Amino acid sequence: MGVNSGLGIPLIYAIYAVHDNSSVYGATVFPHNVGLGATRDADLAQKTGIATALEVRARGIHCTFSPRVAILLVQHSLYFCKKDNLHCYSLARAATGGQQQGYPFVAGRHNVVACAKHFVGDGGTKDSMNEGHSVLAMF
Repeated sequence: MGVNSGLGIPLIYAIYAVHDNSSVYGATVFPHNVGLGATRDADLAQKTGIATALEVRARGIHCTFSPRVAILLVQHSLYFCKKDNLHCYSLARAATGGQQQGYPFVAGRHNVVACAKHFVGDGGTKDSMNEGHSVLAMF
């Protein structure tokens, strides 16, 4: 609609790329964020971000909904970081930096705009349920 309206509003086309560009046959498939978080390796997070950006841009997409940066409060959750805000920050910054590769984010043919997701209250649901109310401590 924005393309045909005459208002000059650009179309924003994004993809859910939390652990790769796996919706394409033959694309690289990385472990989910819990695996990446377990490595505690920011360089690896950056490299997966770079590879994801290359494959996403090859499809003509300029924006990703990733990385997922949940601060988890339960032992057996399956996402990026666990109870360690600084660890989560360093991995999220590295993964985002790998995808965006500097400013302006979409000026090059290898960059995407990374949109970090699930960072406020996600991961704190009672009994690690997929949906529900998060239990947050007051600061």
